[in-house]
Amino acid sequence: MRLWGGNYEAAPDAVFWEFNKSFPFDRRLVREEIAASRAWVRALSRCGAIRPEEAATLEGGLAEVLAKLEGDPAYLDLDVEDVHSFVEERLGEVVGDLAGQAHLGRSRNEQTVTALRLWSRDTIDRLRAGLADLVRALVGRGHEGRDVVMPGYTHTRAAEPITFGHWAAAHAWGLVRDHERLGSTRARVDVLPLGSGALAGASLPLDREAMARDLGFAAVSENALDAVMDRDFAVELVFCCAQLQTHLARLAEDLIHFAGPEYGFVTLPDAFTTGSSLMPQKKNPDALELVRGKAARVDGDLLRLLALLKGLPAGYQKDLQEDKEAVFDAADTALGSVAVMTGVVAGLGLGRERMRAAAGREEMMAAGLAVALARGGLPFRQAHHAVGALVAESQKSGRSLKVVASERLPSLSPAVAARLDTLFDPLEAVKAKSLRGGAAPEAVRASLDAALARLGG
Repeated sequence: MRLWGGNYEAAPDAVFWEFNKSFPFDRRLVREEIAASRAWVRALSRCGAIRPEEAATLEGGLAEVLAKLEGDPAYLDLDVEDVHSFVEERLGEVVGDLAGQAHLGRSRNEQTVTALRLWSRDTIDRLRAGLADLVRALVGRGHEGRDVVMPGYTHTRAAEPITFGHWAAAHAWGLVRDHERLGSTRARVDVLPLGSGALAGASLPLDREAMARDLGFAAVSENALDAVMDRDFAVELVFCCAQLQTHLARLAEDLIHFAGPEYGFVTLPDAFTTGSSLMPQKKNPDALELVRGKAARVDGDLLRLLALLKGLPAGYQKDLQEDKEAVFDAADTALGSVAVMTGVVAGLGLGRERMRAAAGREEMMAAGLAVALARGGLPFRQAHHAVGALVAESQKSGRSLKVVASERLPSLSPAVAARLDTLFDPLEAVKAKSLRGGAAPEAVRASLDAALARLGG
């Protein structure tokens, strides 16, 4: 069935018809389309465009279509142009010709964006719920390891001691921002376009605010032409997914390395690894590698959507049919990646001794030693240079930095030389970083708790 064609003498070209159809992918919006159609029918009844008994029949028919859909997935198998055609044809099977009245005064231009907004709103809620679970998992592991020292890295090189909890909090805060970003985007998704017509608005005396309440929208669109062509909300959702996927990829990259035998900082749960077809000893971090790789996929979805919208004239254009697959793919990928990463984090084993041993590399104490000398009265740049010379001597002689420092520092700063045991203790080094946001265990506890609080519960 086509929703148009009275002025056509011939059927569409068969190849073009297949090329034109969007039902193979916009069928995902069928529940949203039915919900919007029910709200539209109620609006038609309220303004007197159809009789109350007609509205009751149409609503009952739409409810029956939904029930059949829920009961039999094969019910979707229909050769139609789009999801709007599907709903009207199935409704016609239930209520007959009256089904056409459900489309009274309504354009597919406003229908498609309404359905996509409803779907996007629900998807954002699911993404935020999944993100909250992942943040909670990271916070839980962070509390377990808030006093477990490990190396912190810059430029992929060991830099200063931190704790596992400090590392976990760092990743949790990026995801908290993703959670907030999605919440902000949701506010711009939550706008009703119905009543916009094809571009100029509806000629019926509809109560758009009542329709918004029926569908749970917080606001109604303010310009009909803008409403049917606006895909800002879709771009924002896909960007949120891309930024989130970038954070997940960074977390995955860390865990891939930390779980390697050369590090041994964590062990991955078997359920999220795979074996080798050749090497029996292997447990490959495939889940993490896929999460990392899928960041490129979601970036591609974002670029695809931006390129699609560039240069379109005002009004609905058929190009916009291409928006949905990018949105669906980005959201599906992000939802799956969040779920997988939550399972990985929840199942991590902490290699406490390996982390502590790695954090004991004496060169990582060089910055703290320079600060101690400066606080003892030596200008910091001179202190920095002096410790750099100690490091160079240690590397050349093959002796430990602590031994070299114990020989050279008494003449430079007896007070600092007397504190070398404390200055070269990695746990004492992190305890000194007690400012808000620092690596000290109590600062880490506060940071982790604050991350949970920012989730709103």
